[in-house]
Amino acid sequence: MQDRRGDEGDEQHPRCGPCTRLNRECDWDHRWNFNDATTTTQGKYSNISTAGNAVWDPTVRQGHGSGSLPGELDALPEFATLTNDEDRETKARTSRPGTYGVVVTPESFYDLPEYAAHSPQESRRMSGASSSSARGARGSGRPGLGRSNTASDPTVVVLDKFEDASPVSTGPLSAATESRRSSFPEALGQLSITTPPYNASISTGPHTPQVRSDDHLIAHFRRYIVPRLAQPQQESIPGFPSQGSTRDVLEFEATRFPPLHHAMCAISALNLSHNGQSSLEEALQHYHQALAASATPRSSPPDLFSDGSFLRHFLLLVYDICIPMQSDDGGTALWAVHLNQLTRIAIERRDSPGNERYAYTLWSICELDVYACLLGSGNCDFLRTMMSHNMIPPFEKTIPGLSTTQTPNASAFLPSEANIFPSILHLSQGILLRTAKLAQTAQTFRHEHTSSKGSIAPATWARWQSTAAQLQSELHTFWQQSYPSHILGPVTTEPNTSLLPERVASVFTTTTLLYHAAILYARTSLFPTQRTLPSYAQNSLSTDSEARVRSILALTATQPPSNRKSVFPLFIAGVVSLEPESKRRALELVRGFEGSGIGQNTYRTGRLLEAEARGEG
Repeated sequence: MQDRRGDEGDEQHPRCGPCTRLNRECDWDHRWNFNDATTTTQGKYSNISTAGNAVWDPTVRQGHGSGSLPGELDALPEFATLTNDEDRETKARTSRPGTYGVVVTPESFYDLPEYAAHSPQESRRMSGASSSSARGARGSGRPGLGRSNTASDPTVVVLDKFEDASPVSTGPLSAATESRRSSFPEALGQLSITTPPYNASISTGPHTPQVRSDDHLIAHFRRYIVPRLAQPQQESIPGFPSQGSTRDVLEFEATRFPPLHHAMCAISALNLSHNGQSSLEEALQHYHQALAASATPRSSPPDLFSDGSFLRHFLLLVYDICIPMQSDDGGTALWAVHLNQLTRIAIERRDSPGNERYAYTLWSICELDVYACLLGSGNCDFLRTMMSHNMIPPFEKTIPGLSTTQTPNASAFLPSEANIFPSILHLSQGILLRTAKLAQTAQTFRHEHTSSKGSIAPATWARWQSTAAQLQSELHTFWQQSYPSHILGPVTTEPNTSLLPERVASVFTTTTLLYHAAILYARTSLFPTQRTLPSYAQNSLSTDSEARVRSILALTATQPPSNRKSVFPLFIAGVVSLEPESKRRALELVRGFEGSGIGQNTYRTGRLLEAEARGEG
């Protein structure tokens, strides 16, 4: 006969493992222990600072007293009964920092998609059941949906379910998000490219300088990043600030639009991470803050297309170009999503009063769009949209302004530039637009080749070759007609750029490099096997191509390492040339540009060129 006395009426609870091991009574409740790890963390990471922080700086905590803001009363119920973060934040502002706490546990995240995809369903079920059982056993009620508090401390709330408060994305972001998830930590999968509403009126007052822990990032951005974003650089002349226009504009807008500040810090931290002066985690943190910045529903739609928002997306575009992400089949690279957002912003700003203040930034985006298409990673949609809406900036607007306070009728040129710069800019704009047509044609031909599955009709080959010859002719004709021979001399001679003002010489050299590279590209890279097809003037074309290769090598040898536009012509020259010495020199010059950009794309270009030289490309 079984003894059932232990099953009935003794009202004894089992003890958990730790209490059994320590021979202690189990009180069926959580005991949270909050330790200040500030000292340990600062010992491990030299860039961590608590100065001025209301929670972690003891001197600030003493100055805050009770922590209540002047005139602010606590009219809310007990902390444990509040059901949303907004109410908890409001109540916390009326008390000393550290009074209340919100705790998340591993179970809090189980329902998030990025965790659900990697958590075994059975273990999630068992853990959830175990957690619910324990909470039910200790008898603590649930004051709000998905939340619980400890009976021993009503100032601490434990979240049963973490609710993501980041903005909801729409449009092509979902594909880009999945793409990034596949090649980066899952936490980045929740980033949103959608511009959050922002109330500009909050920051319209005088700016009060603050000591920030990321001042070193802004200093690096000012000194190193800006000269690589705004080209050509302005020569130093008394009365004209050198590099000041773009730098001052960005820093001024960042004081009014905090997400732009985070974008500046993100791209600066990314660059510093390459030499160990920062970390990729710091760059990603600022990147996330630039996208999911705090917002207010009182914002008006024009805030979405403000100067700060426009410049923020431009910097994030450059950031994602510097960290190329592999996209799944049918997916969208994240930099392309930024480009789509910039297209939308540019169109909306077109209808705003006055001219586009940052037309040179629009032109920089057009250049990036063209280079991406040449390399098979884009389709020139941004430039195509600018042209279809008649938004191509006038050529004098495609360079950074002389100052931040230019009047509408002020000259865009220095006195020494006025006679030559307009002609050079006209030449530069025309060559880029014709190169864009070349890139779009190459994309069309590649698509036709893929669709044909290798079965190309003779008529198609003939059409492709005829189109390639026509595009070369258009480039050559425009160059001959627009070349400023009245200043530079006959087009057949090598111009003496040393006689040109600094900015003019920079633009002319870049334009010449792109012209030679575009001709070589049209001869060799418009469609597969183009280089192997015989031509009626094969010998003369080969001689001319090698001459253009030598011109590219000679011109890039004179360029400063910060001129990122020299790398693509060098790459084309190294691929096209049949002379081993020219290939070697092209690779040597590409290596000379490594380490002087924002990201590491030049390094990747050098590795591609090495592979091509070994016959692996």
